[in-house]
Amino acid sequence: MPWIYSQSTGILKHNGQFVAKGYAGKGIGKNVPKMENVPNIGPIPKGKYTMNELIQSHPTTGKYSIRLLPASNNKMYGRSGFLIHGDSRTNPGTASSGCIILEYVYRKKMWESNDRQIEVIE
Repeated sequence: MPWIYSQSTGILKHNGQFVAKGYAGKGIGKNVPKMENVPNIGPIPKGKYTMNELIQSHPTTGKYSIRLLPASNNKMYGRSGFLIHGDSRTNPGTASSGCIILEYVYRKKMWESNDRQIEVIE
């Protein structure tokens, strides 16, 4: 059963159970589904994704970032490069330009589950 992430609430679920709360998007676009089409502002677009790469150390997003590969039928609005990564230490709540932001413990749990599918819903 895939992981489920809600654009509007930031809630992550797995097998129907609450796992964590994060966020996606920046400023006026943070957790605002109708802004999914706005680059660098709105949240990750709705659709299905595969967690296809664990990046142990990323120069911008830090340790344990997970690269997301969108399904071919997702409407991406020309956007790409989405990750699941950690928050800014200096300015919490501002790290996302559309990526899903979750604490390290939850990113680790996701990757170690071996369930590589995540669905983004409104």
